Amino acid sequence: MHPFKIAILSVIAATILVIASNTPGRPVLSAPEDELPARVKEIFDTRARAVITGADPGPALAGYDTGSKYGQWAYSHEQSKLCFIQAWAQKRGVRITGAASTISVPWSKVRGNTAEFQIKQTLQLGYVYPGEKTVNHFGIGTRHWLQLVKRDGRWLIRRDFYTDGLGDDTLVPKPTPADGPACAGRISRSGPPLRAVNGGSGLYDRPGAAGYADKYAGLAWGAGNRHQYNPHYRDLNGNGGDCTNFVSQCLGDREGGKLPMDGTWYYRHDRRGGSGSRAWVQTEAFASWLLYSGRAERLAQGGFNELNRPGVKFPRGAVRELQKGDVIGYEEKGHIEHFAVVVGADSHGYPLVNAHTVDRYHCPWDMGWDKRTVFHLFRIKY
Repeated sequence: MHPFKIAILSVIAATILVIASNTPGRPVLSAPEDELPARVKEIFDTRARAVITGADPGPALAGYDTGSKYGQWAYSHEQSKLCFIQAWAQKRGVRITGAASTISVPWSKVRGNTAEFQIKQTLQLGYVYPGEKTVNHFGIGTRHWLQLVKRDGRWLIRRDFYTDGLGDDTLVPKPTPADGPACAGRISRSGPPLRAVNGGSGLYDRPGAAGYADKYAGLAWGAGNRHQYNPHYRDLNGNGGDCTNFVSQCLGDREGGKLPMDGTWYYRHDRRGGSGSRAWVQTEAFASWLLYSGRAERLAQGGFNELNRPGVKFPRGAVRELQKGDVIGYEEKGHIEHFAVVVGADSHGYPLVNAHTVDRYHCPWDMGWDKRTVFHLFRIKY
């Protein structure tokens, strides 16, 4: 992950650490003013409505302290995200029909005309294909460190540190979705949306891996376990990202895919939370292990259209050959920066993934990624 994105996660993680370290005997937090909870809710509800196809972004972008450096950055960040998702929907040929936001505020502090918050957002979105009534729902979860400043009687956003799976989980400052519809070519109505399992030793529990991914998808709407990660593993969000750690859990945990660990790919539990091997937690090392261990094959790699478009070798498009429990690697600037696990497909067979760092639940597989992103499709075959 890019150092700047790591810095954002570190800010949020450090805030959580400060909160946890304060004892009840020495309170340092003050209750927000009565108007602040309503203002914070308004900010996130307005942002959610701006995601809907064709919505006016103006209300969501009106509440920033653009006279300050960080306020201008926060404004540009939100503007870029909204532009991305509107462009993504248009290019994929779908219409985003609904967005519902739920927030919790574990921590807040007010000092005069400045207010700070740690906020956890769970966002549900829905989209439809032309001429269809079926709504495909997916979820995103984000962690914010938000600072508001009061100017002329109104609370404005001065700082908002977070990463979001709707348009900024890459090394590209302002990502642009690749051109091309989600459904390139005629969609077959026969057979399951993901192919049945063929070959392999049968030791890999694909439904178990997908079920684990659904249960522990964190803050994302749709996730289980009360939106909590599995406490038996370290949360690496503040230490380079938790995406590969999560995918490894999906594959190897006894509650998940039950893929046998080995001397290279493993997690060692202890009283302090344990730790994973380099191949367990680091993207490039994990990709190498998948291939050289024989646990997976790289079905295909390339840009969005190359993998989505039907061809001679893959009549439905390479990405539609993925099965539940397979994984996708996301390459930026020559290195795989992210991993997600395939958990199903939408009403048109478009693969859906779950992931951590930016928590995703049944999210379209290319959501948030730039047109230059190279995708690596790994089929687990053990």
